[in-house]
Amino acid sequence: MKKGIKVRFHDVQAMLNLNPEVFEFHFSDKDLDIEHSFGDKTFDQEFVVHAPEYYKGKLIDLCSDNAQSLHHSREDSVKLIQRVIDETSRISKHFSGKPLMVLHPGGMCLKRITNKEKINELRGNLRKSLKELNKKNVNILLENMPPFPWFYGGQWNCHVLIDAEEIKQFCKETGYDFCFDLSHAQLYCKWAGKDLIEFIQTIKPLIKHVHFADADGVDGEGLQIDEGEIDFSRVMANFHDIEMNNITIIPEIWRGHEKDGEGFKIAFDRINKYMDKKVIERNIEDIALDRLNRYLK
Repeated sequence: MKKGIKVRFHDVQAMLNLNPEVFEFHFSDKDLDIEHSFGDKTFDQEFVVHAPEYYKGKLIDLCSDNAQSLHHSREDSVKLIQRVIDETSRISKHFSGKPLMVLHPGGMCLKRITNKEKINELRGNLRKSLKELNKKNVNILLENMPPFPWFYGGQWNCHVLIDAEEIKQFCKETGYDFCFDLSHAQLYCKWAGKDLIEFIQTIKPLIKHVHFADADGVDGEGLQIDEGEIDFSRVMANFHDIEMNNITIIPEIWRGHEKDGEGFKIAFDRINKYMDKKVIERNIEDIALDRLNRYLK
């Protein structure tokens, strides 16, 4: 795996001391209104952009069916994401490789939707939105969402791209690649009573980019590695066969950028211990034995 870190435009230089192979720029809504320039400078790192979730106080929602007080309309959301794509394409000349853009699908609301037809309608809106985007030279990666994200300081509900089988089917139908957020997946599995390892195995062939962090309960995301409920020995054992492939891994630790990226350093130190070949082989055996025991019960 290629290791990277999250950055903003103002702290790129400071984060070079961590020797990342990849930079993931988390765009804010303000970044859409600024023409960022690196002058003649180029970087050896690969370039990933995380599309903003808000613009001028309203959520960007590619699943939306109409404009609301807290949501942009689907049409306006498409225009905003197109601006992100255009800016990603323009800036990418300063970095190595083909640019990637991580995209949240939308489909969030304050009240939980239980009507399957309504949820299918939201997915249909997302399909329509994706078809209207001009991707240029940018590879767009759809990200899995948690069941209860936090927006505007309050807890919301997500309904699209939260379940592994749903993600697998949607990406197969649309041809889009996938950004796997481990913390989000754990929160969903905890809420839905599903197994995280089975989730990973279902979507593993789609993964091009990984956000790593621990999680707690059904809404505690972005925790430092080994400080939540995720069993990283089992998780990393399921990534061993794609470890050397072109997959990028980004620690998405809350406030990890502070103190010159101290939280990112800690995350990589803790992840590295699970990457040891002997540790992985032992954990694979444990997982196989666990599955056999469950089958025999």
